[in-house]
Amino acid sequence: MAPHTEHRTIQPNERLRRLGRLTLKELREILRDRRTIVTLILMPLLMYPLLSVFFQQFFMSQLGTVQTPRYALGFENDQEGSFLANVLSQGGLSLVQIDAEVPAQEGESRTTPIVEAGIRSDLVEGLEEFEIDVGLRLKGEAPSQIDDQRDLALDIDLLFRDDSLKSRDAAAYIEKYLRAANETFLAARLEKLGVTQRAAPIRWARTTVEQAGTHTGTISIAAVIPFVLILMTVTGAVYPAIDLTAGERERGTLEILMAAPIPRVGVLFAKYVAVLSVALLTAAANLLTMTITISASGMGSLLFGEAGISPGVIAAVFGLLLLFAAFFSAVLLVITSSARSFKEAQAYLIPLMLVALAPGMLSLMPGLELSGLLLVTPLANIVLLGRDLFAFKASGGAALTVVASTLLYAAAAIGLAARIFGAESVLYSSQPGWADLVRRPRASRTAPTLTAAAFCLALMFPLYFLMINLLGGAAGIGEQLLAGVVITAVVFGVVPLIACWMRRASIAACFRWPESSLPIFIGAILVGLSLWMLDHETVMLSKTLRGVELDAGYLDKLQQYVGQLRQVPLVAILLAMAIVPAVFEEAFFRGYLFTALRSAGNAWTAIVVSALTFGLFHAIVPNPLASERLVSSALTGLVLGWVRWRTGSILPGTVLHVCHNGLLMLLTYYEPQLAARGIGVTDSTHLPGPWLAGGAVALVGGVVMIFAFSRPRAP
Repeated sequence: MAPHTEHRTIQPNERLRRLGRLTLKELREILRDRRTIVTLILMPLLMYPLLSVFFQQFFMSQLGTVQTPRYALGFENDQEGSFLANVLSQGGLSLVQIDAEVPAQEGESRTTPIVEAGIRSDLVEGLEEFEIDVGLRLKGEAPSQIDDQRDLALDIDLLFRDDSLKSRDAAAYIEKYLRAANETFLAARLEKLGVTQRAAPIRWARTTVEQAGTHTGTISIAAVIPFVLILMTVTGAVYPAIDLTAGERERGTLEILMAAPIPRVGVLFAKYVAVLSVALLTAAANLLTMTITISASGMGSLLFGEAGISPGVIAAVFGLLLLFAAFFSAVLLVITSSARSFKEAQAYLIPLMLVALAPGMLSLMPGLELSGLLLVTPLANIVLLGRDLFAFKASGGAALTVVASTLLYAAAAIGLAARIFGAESVLYSSQPGWADLVRRPRASRTAPTLTAAAFCLALMFPLYFLMINLLGGAAGIGEQLLAGVVITAVVFGVVPLIACWMRRASIAACFRWPESSLPIFIGAILVGLSLWMLDHETVMLSKTLRGVELDAGYLDKLQQYVGQLRQVPLVAILLAMAIVPAVFEEAFFRGYLFTALRSAGNAWTAIVVSALTFGLFHAIVPNPLASERLVSSALTGLVLGWVRWRTGSILPGTVLHVCHNGLLMLLTYYEPQLAARGIGVTDSTHLPGPWLAGGAVALVGGVVMIFAFSRPRAP
């Protein structure tokens, strides 16, 4: 009895110290192993010098011949081609037909670039397919000839590819002769003493053709680097994961370790931190070696433009490697914890590595964009986001979706690893079965576990994203509203109910619906009718801080969508866009998820985490104001979480949510009638002062009523 009593009186600080000592022990043991040192130090030193040689050969092959560069110049038609060829000839440039032979003088090597000219009706497509290096086209009609007796105002578009070194050099070379032609004409015109001639008779604009479309003919070199870095990070984490789980089980030391006065989850956490630390050290060593190699070889400007690789890009890529290492370390522990020996764990990891290579290789396909399902595809989204970071074209919305989905996958993998690691079959001679992971427990639970909640989120996030992009593109407005109802019901209703059934969690406890007093509902209505003003001002403040201006095209589409909404009965709109989302979202975020978080921690942790998750799901909907929606939705989630905690029920929050959504729909639906009466709200202006004052009074009054007539309840 004495040891049992002593164990129960252990203070939390002492448990943390024991966990810290165990984590340091695991990390020291794995870092002492020679195989870890080889992966950590020697592999980067050997790998990246070889890669630098490959990159140099790649650029040499892209440039074509070494001594005589040949640039392909394209015109849209014969008339423009003849006129522009005449302009360039006045600057001193002679053009040849494409694929024409231009022999060098005997005994000399020709180093002056050869400019080949030809007709290409679609210049952008020609650039994307690498058929031409530069395209020239006129803006407007060209004069019949260039005459220094008359004024000249000629505008030319110069198109090139910024991601191609040869195209950039060709554009600079053509610009040199356009400037020379400009100066030649200006000199001749000034001799006539004209006074109406503008200073620059010929103007042109450099137009970068993005690496878009499906016709790109080569693999983007910017996608290779993050893919290699991720593969090296995986390589560094594989051996520690095997040695700290299956290796210890084979050596017979795992049972002794599990007998220590530390929970099994704590032991797994120590091993997870050790594996993650080695993976991050490997990632840092590889990133540092890669940066030094690129800088020392002088390839920085070739790979990343004139600015080279910046510290900001390096920090962002390391953040992606940290994110990926957190996810893949947990996945490795899931696999290795189920193995009985080192060799068996290695056999399990071979298919895993092959599966991991597939999305990574897919991301190297030419012209592949980080959009759609790829945003939530593990590994592929990390590689593509790293490629876009190196190319300086990563978008905030895409980065947010990639980071959020990977974090959710990592949380689900950690929960799965904890479940496997805590199984009795892991410690003893029996072989753990994968069927144990989906077998329903015998005893029922009063609340879902954090592991079950993490699995729900990891499944719901890509499912919601996929359904929004597939069903949300329905043709008619009626089909779109119906698709929204189906998506909301399936993601936030069906999935949590299946999770409750699988884990025998009480539905009544997960989705708490106890009755509340009338003053609480009145307060919820007041807060719901005034909270939209706070959301609106939050969006305006975020736009001001970011300096964002909405695109005119997006505003036009938004107005068209609102116009289509007004063709639908108001009852259908309120049902599809106010009532159904409020009911199902509150059932999950303040019901299932809040209950899981509250059962494992304090109230404010549950409020904040559920609010951030609530904001995240609203931010992944395609919208130029994704970050603003994240902030405003998370703020609304904080209020709803506080109401859930104070009342112990999701009913008041559901009423609040319905009032909030419903009022916004009413203001949108009746905007023309309100504007005719001098009452109007736009997305680009702050609300009037009296409105804000009235809304603040209603908001504070509603919060006071909820606070006065409610009392927080224990989980």
